[in-house]
Amino acid sequence: MVRSALSHSALVRRLIVREKLDGYVTLSVMEQRYLANVDLMPGEAVFLVTARQTYCVTKKMLVSKIEAADKSIKIYEAQLGGILDAALKLAQAKNLKRWVFDGTQVSFEEGEKLLRAGATRRDGLLLPLRVRKDADETAKIKRACQIASDAFEAVKPKIKAGIGEDELRALLSAEMVRRGANSIAFNIVCFGENTADVHHQPVASRKLKNNEAVLMDFGCFYQGYVSDMTRSWWYGKKVPAEYTKIWNMVDKARKQAIKVLKAGVAAGEVDKAARDIIAAGGYGEAFCHTTGHGVGLCVHEAPILRKDSTEIVPENAAVTVEPGIYLTGKFGVRLEDTFLVTKTGRKKLTY
Repeated sequence: MVRSALSHSALVRRLIVREKLDGYVTLSVMEQRYLANVDLMPGEAVFLVTARQTYCVTKKMLVSKIEAADKSIKIYEAQLGGILDAALKLAQAKNLKRWVFDGTQVSFEEGEKLLRAGATRRDGLLLPLRVRKDADETAKIKRACQIASDAFEAVKPKIKAGIGEDELRALLSAEMVRRGANSIAFNIVCFGENTADVHHQPVASRKLKNNEAVLMDFGCFYQGYVSDMTRSWWYGKKVPAEYTKIWNMVDKARKQAIKVLKAGVAAGEVDKAARDIIAAGGYGEAFCHTTGHGVGLCVHEAPILRKDSTEIVPENAAVTVEPGIYLTGKFGVRLEDTFLVTKTGRKKLTY
């Protein structure tokens, strides 16, 4: 069941009380999106959450934007360039003793300034909240997945011999934006031997030839939340036996991992389900990444479906399943979909 419809700020305030803290400060635009459902640029705001109130220190021109996003947040104006200093003064005025920040979400200089002001580093404090998606977050991820899936279906008939990797990437990006994507998270298009490069950078000079592999890995943001999917296939009628063998093996691994995926399972068990099949087929060394990862405000977030991980996959997490095999100089195959984890299994969000 999706957790109660408390605001994210309220959930963080509850967490602060539970952890016996006085406050949490964040400069991260991703965490600010989580707290206030607002898109900001780096350096435009600092949020300070206490047990009773969420505060935002920002410049005057953004006050109305933040107020419109969340009227419960108390806003303080500060001069551009002095926002962090103003937030630190606010923390001092509130007489905070045990207040913390996530060191992975700030620069070295910002972290040093926070430490000098009396804050303590506490990495990953919000991750247990962020990993479990509420109904609103799930709807946004689902919409991002629908946009990406529809865009792929629209461009696939246009994939013909002679089209360039970069040209196809541009077509796919345009289709995602046309369907409502706020921005493109990533867009990997590769042909032939380039499909063996896990994170290949598409180039205009590489044109699709008849009878070679195609791999497309892409996703978009919709109202702050992301999608992620990969499709691999052979373009042409002369499909090599080795490609068919590899594709079927990856597909089998994918299906087995999906069967294991459900709330309460260890992330490593999902990875093992896919990895064992590929290893048994003799291609274990060619599967060079994790079986999947969480998606949400970030393309890659908890839980990570990695080897031997004991991290428990919770209900309402959104995760990918994406095994792959990559044969350098020949081709690669990766098959990926995004799923919402349920108590008894999972619900596919891409198609």
